[in-house]
Amino acid sequence: MLPRRTKVSIYIDGQQIEQVREFCYLVSLISDDGYCVKEIVSRIGMAKKVFHHKRKLFTGKMNLELKKRIVKFLVWSVATYAAETWTLREVDRKKIEAFDIWIWRRMEKISWRDKITNDDVLKTVNEERSLLNEIWQ
Repeated sequence: MLPRRTKVSIYIDGQQIEQVREFCYLVSLISDDGYCVKEIVSRIGMAKKVFHHKRKLFTGKMNLELKKRIVKFLVWSVATYAAETWTLREVDRKKIEAFDIWIWRRMEKISWRDKITNDDVLKTVNEERSLLNEIWQ
């Protein structure tokens, strides 16, 4: 259930500041409800775009450990920009975990239709669900 929005009056030098539902500040979406759903979805979208842009690099024959380091440097940094300000709910954590698995599946060319579990995907790339841990550190 979303919280009720309260009208707030803020004055600076005698002039009332307009209250808006959301605004973009330093490429981060701030909303008046305190939730970060749109920001998280936006960040994941940007990170997927980076992954697709460098898809040949990530799906090529390069050493797995090197590919993982590049993913964490290039893709995760886009996905987690300003994450220290996020208010994470369970639904947000699930989106982030799904994105984490999405990266490894794409990198290893493992389709969802292959019926390979997420745990098996993580074993294949010798990883754990760690994107959330990066955010919480």
